[in-house]
Amino acid sequence: MPLQPTRTGLLARADEYQPLRAFSQTGCYWDRVAQQLIREGGFAEFLPPVESEEDERGKFGRFHLDAGRKELLSRSRPVGRRGIPARQLERLQKAIEDFKLKANTQRAQPQNLEFIERFKLPDIAHDPELYRLAGPWWNRTLQILWGCERTCDSSLPAAAAAGKLRPDKFYNLRRALTALLLLLLLLLPAWWLCSNGSRLLSRPPRQTSQLDAERNANKPPKTATEAARPASGAPASAGGTTATGATRPPSEGASLPPLPGVPSNPSSGVTLAPSATKPKITWQIVLCGQEQPEADGTMNDALEVRSSADALSPVPVEAWRFEHQSITGHDRLQTKMKGGVHTVRAIIRDASGNRAEISAAVTVQPGKIIATPGKVSVKQR
Repeated sequence: MPLQPTRTGLLARADEYQPLRAFSQTGCYWDRVAQQLIREGGFAEFLPPVESEEDERGKFGRFHLDAGRKELLSRSRPVGRRGIPARQLERLQKAIEDFKLKANTQRAQPQNLEFIERFKLPDIAHDPELYRLAGPWWNRTLQILWGCERTCDSSLPAAAAAGKLRPDKFYNLRRALTALLLLLLLLLPAWWLCSNGSRLLSRPPRQTSQLDAERNANKPPKTATEAARPASGAPASAGGTTATGATRPPSEGASLPPLPGVPSNPSSGVTLAPSATKPKITWQIVLCGQEQPEADGTMNDALEVRSSADALSPVPVEAWRFEHQSITGHDRLQTKMKGGVHTVRAIIRDASGNRAEISAAVTVQPGKIIATPGKVSVKQR
């Protein structure tokens, strides 16, 4: 599977997709500096953010498109034979032109000028799965998985790659017609009630005697035993038969005969099969991102909680606690830590809704700027 959908986005693994080099010597499109340069303008609508991560299977890029608490990119579909809304293609062309204009600014650095001139997008003819439509049918959005290619040297300049995309000229018309059809379906029951309401209200109710006659006509005739049975208010004996010979049920104190197949000894009950035990799930804090050390020696790193049930997806975190700080509302902890050992705790809720606390010791070994990237390790407690 070239692209792997998860709960947190789409994964493009390095053994399937080769990341594009941003500059002539070092770096790639997914680096923080290059990604900020690309997505600070109109490209942010079409190029989703990507995180460079690594697990036991190797390196990969995780593309994600968050809308509130939902991640939309993992549910997206390739463009395929479907066209793209014409207005979105116009905005994509405008974003490409604005990106090229950055090269004409006086403050642009030489390496940024080179990057803007050499910027490329995937070729839909070679890598069609990298062009996707996300969101519901009435609000489709074009999303391009950028900065990588499955076919070597197949990427094209941005304008040429966008020129191969086919517009859907009738998308807005179909959406309007569908909305009109839904509105008619909602108004049809109201119209029927208005047309037939007066006739339903004017129908006279049936007489009580007529209803009783219909009920008695549908009842089956009584048997001789039912006809001889006394009324419910007559007194009943403890057991045996009545004067008419109809058998009565025994009283509360009388003993009942045993049912076939059921032991009469109360101590010998039925043994139920033990329920299957659920596998034990463990959680731990893992390091999912690390950047170059800053000038003051601090390390930028990212921490998440992973479970043994799904080692690739982060676990929702209720609160992070470290260095007398408490951070809520973020499943991923983005921190700046100086050298040394730091205790980090994460508050989560298990499958039963109970709160659980996971802690780990984060060891930071900062290095020199650029020359030595430094090292961050996590030891579970």
